[in-house]
Amino acid sequence: MKPLGTVGRTWVRLAIKAVAIIAIISICFGVFVGMRRVSDISMNGRLNDGDFVLFNRITKSYNVGDVVFYSHGDREYLSEIIAVEDDLVTVNEDGFLLVNDEIVSSAPVYDFTLGETNPFGSGFRVPTNSYFVLNSNYECMDDSRAFGAISPSDIKGSIIALMLRTRSF
Repeated sequence: MKPLGTVGRTWVRLAIKAVAIIAIISICFGVFVGMRRVSDISMNGRLNDGDFVLFNRITKSYNVGDVVFYSHGDREYLSEIIAVEDDLVTVNEDGFLLVNDEIVSSAPVYDFTLGETNPFGSGFRVPTNSYFVLNSNYECMDDSRAFGAISPSDIKGSIIALMLRTRSF
């Protein structure tokens, strides 16, 4: 077997560096960061169907205002955290959602003129170690209004960046 020349050693070093860079990127995207295509209309206006987002996989502490990917049953969802443990979620007579007596929805989320009843009665207290999530598209009821608070174990990660906007409204 012939020894590698200078050009051959350069190519081998380059190949080793390329493999190392690919391995590092794979680890980062596999463990720390995820990328998803938004595939629903629950957050229309903020994140649209077809947009690509990066999300943080390792954070286990979430705050009001964080937009999170989470699972409930056999489906995955995307919603904003609007209340944390011990917060009181209510609905006023105009159908607006309130957290601790402050309006958090920019429009009514219920229409009592159509005969809907107040689903929270005197209020819903968010349980310990849980989050109440709400969609930007209030007509899409796949959020805590339909199935209650979610636990941190349901959350896959929080959105950290919009990578690609596919369309705008």
